[in-house]
Amino acid sequence: MKQAGRNILVLLFTGYLKLLEKTVTIQWAEISICRGRQIFGFWHEDSFFMNLVLKELSKQTNPVDVIVTADERGNYIQKLIEHCGGHAIRVSDGFAGFGALKTVLQNAYESTRCMAVALDGPLGPRHEPKKLAFYLAKQVQEDFVGITVSYSSKLRLTRRWDKYVIPLPFSTITVAAHNYGEVDKTPFVPYIM
Repeated sequence: MKQAGRNILVLLFTGYLKLLEKTVTIQWAEISICRGRQIFGFWHEDSFFMNLVLKELSKQTNPVDVIVTADERGNYIQKLIEHCGGHAIRVSDGFAGFGALKTVLQNAYESTRCMAVALDGPLGPRHEPKKLAFYLAKQVQEDFVGITVSYSSKLRLTRRWDKYVIPLPFSTITVAAHNYGEVDKTPFVPYIM
């Protein structure tokens, strides 16, 4: 019974993504990315729509792997990422994920794929970037690209820590992808909205 409920949720989420894909207008305010692989960072609140953004970016660069929590929430996220042509890399939160991150780094050295991570995920605090994306960019010596999204029409879940955004159909969504080049491990991501 529990699995049937999960399957229904996944179908609803993917169906809504398909509706958005057909009805929203995406405007690129900035798209300074390069061919090849890079590390993408975005705010957790934009996670739902980032599936479509990363789908677009993978057409211009390389396929995208997204770092996702290994807990129950990650199951839904993984299905959405796969629906949009990406690949989810499941990593436990906190210190429990250290071993998995070592594997991620090893694979990143050998891979030609891009990687994406929610800068303030998995559990916040909101708009305070953690070091993971910058660390990955530094270790694999690839460019860090910060992505920000703004919406003409949206629902915002204000009771969640991240103020999660659900874009509404027929809205205009503005995306900025700014390439910061090679960065050090110190977080530096301006908040653009």
